[in-house]
Amino acid sequence: MTERSNDRNGKPAFGTSRLSRRGVLAGGAGLTVGLAGSSLVAGSLGMPRLADAAQTVNIECDAGQNENPFRWESAAMQQKFGTAINMIGLPFVGQYEKLVSELTARSSAYDLLVFPPNFMGDFVALGFLRELDPYFSLLDPQLADYMPCYRDPVIKRNGKTYALMYDGDLLQITYRTDLFNDPTEQKNFKAKYGWDLAPPKTWDQYMQISEFFTRPPHLYGTAFYAARGFCYGWFINIFAGLGGHWFSEDMKPGINSATGVKALEMLVKMKQYAVPNILQIDYPALNEVFLNGSTAMVVQWDDLALKVGNPKMSKVVGKGGFAACPGRSLLLYSRVMAVSSFARNPKEAYLVAAYMQLPDVSITYVYDSDCGQDPYRLSQLKWQAAMKNHLGGPALDEAAAKSYVAAIEDGLKGGYPELSIPGAPRYLDILDLYVSQALAGTQSPKAALDAAASEWNGITQAEDPGRQKGAYAAWVKSFRDAGLTY
Repeated sequence: MTERSNDRNGKPAFGTSRLSRRGVLAGGAGLTVGLAGSSLVAGSLGMPRLADAAQTVNIECDAGQNENPFRWESAAMQQKFGTAINMIGLPFVGQYEKLVSELTARSSAYDLLVFPPNFMGDFVALGFLRELDPYFSLLDPQLADYMPCYRDPVIKRNGKTYALMYDGDLLQITYRTDLFNDPTEQKNFKAKYGWDLAPPKTWDQYMQISEFFTRPPHLYGTAFYAARGFCYGWFINIFAGLGGHWFSEDMKPGINSATGVKALEMLVKMKQYAVPNILQIDYPALNEVFLNGSTAMVVQWDDLALKVGNPKMSKVVGKGGFAACPGRSLLLYSRVMAVSSFARNPKEAYLVAAYMQLPDVSITYVYDSDCGQDPYRLSQLKWQAAMKNHLGGPALDEAAAKSYVAAIEDGLKGGYPELSIPGAPRYLDILDLYVSQALAGTQSPKAALDAAASEWNGITQAEDPGRQKGAYAAWVKSFRDAGLTY
């Protein structure tokens, strides 16, 4: 990303493709033959050749700030492994289609792939990724230190490891402490609503706080990602907090249930308390309306906190407080690192991935405002680490660092999984399309969600209902086994 401004910028990485796994297989002339079995993994491992000279690992990543940690560590990896890296930045918009096109053609353009976990269901089913467990003896990835919600549910399928974490994302409340702690504001708020002003514990409380602080033209109660691309995430975040589920056990969509309709009606109503150009608000704009002081409270990815504490980016330094979302916090997006089945240098690609996520390496960049990475290891949840950037310079002050890390911990306790089964990019894109129509007022929330659910049924049929039911059940079980209620 360029500051994640080119990263979450109005359209999803998966675009509008209606590509089905069945269609890819039909067009790929037996693509999966030999890909998911031992011929590519154990065969190449027996053993992957050691380079006579420095090997170059071609790393695909969404272009911009998310490439930075690789660059920061490139000299260390060159010295440690004799491995050079070559960053290949893809536009955030269309990343899914570009990867599918290259990998369907068995292209060796990329050795190491960096992508969101919602691609995992398709990529594993299509045989695009190498199993990583046989490589662990080369460099232990220390998976026991992963937060449970990111370990087996995100990086594994069918008991096998296909990826390692690079970025752990969740949605989080960022609010203005100067407003929330002001005695006059507290007095007036309690007089109007009958409870003490504090970070909301329910979505009804969130709406009341948003209403209270809406004082145009200089202050608005809230803002959210309402542009086409990720507006579905802000809907699902409310939906999750109200107890919604992606599907029933028999793959009936849950999005157009009474809970889903209530959640989308609430998001549509939230526009009344948001900045005037809310339908144009994407990731960078959402950051900006908080950093420039025009909003009292937003729900945003958790790396906003680090930008609040950066005086080069923020007009509200020292005024940021952080809290988990009401009920549940959606684990929206994130990034994993996986070795392509067609990598020219698979061993070296694994070593790069394993090194980048080691505890003593990754902790230096998950609290840095110059990249978009966020914590995914238990050992990273140290407020002291959030006070420094990757160069050892100042990041958050002590109070903000404690608030930020505590909010991440609270959010992960109720972490709500983003859909990650075969077809997930298509399910999510369709949902985003109809949520954006409801926000624009061209369809009612119920009509929009009914239409989305109908198209979801079509995707399920194209993928094979029985296979989807099994994949969904296994995926849900992995979260329950990790201790998450779902």
